Amino acid sequence: MHTRSSIREHIARTGEKVSRWRTWEQAKQREATPLLRESRPSGYSNWFAVEKDQAIWWIYYDTSDGGIWNSEGMAVTGFRVAYDESLAQRIYELVYECLMKE
Repeated sequence: MHTRSSIREHIARTGEKVSRWRTWEQAKQREATPLLRESRPSGYSNWFAVEKDQAIWWIYYDTSDGGIWNSEGMAVTGFRVAYDESLAQRIYELVYECLMKE
């Protein structure tokens, strides 16, 4: 079985890194359907996104004191790999496991 961290590491190691500046409103809208989102009180947050037949992403931002942000918004960074059915399935299996625990 693959873990969240092994999937994240695979995407970060093999994917294309993309960083974009987002206003607070844009960032909130883009987070509408994150998969396996983890948020820490410090302001660090990360999640997966699956775009069917396009790409799979691992995305994060850091709004802690050491993060990249200002009053207008934040830097959002993601790593993108081409869509892969087996990788998407592993992510969905982790989502299912989390739902079953609730």
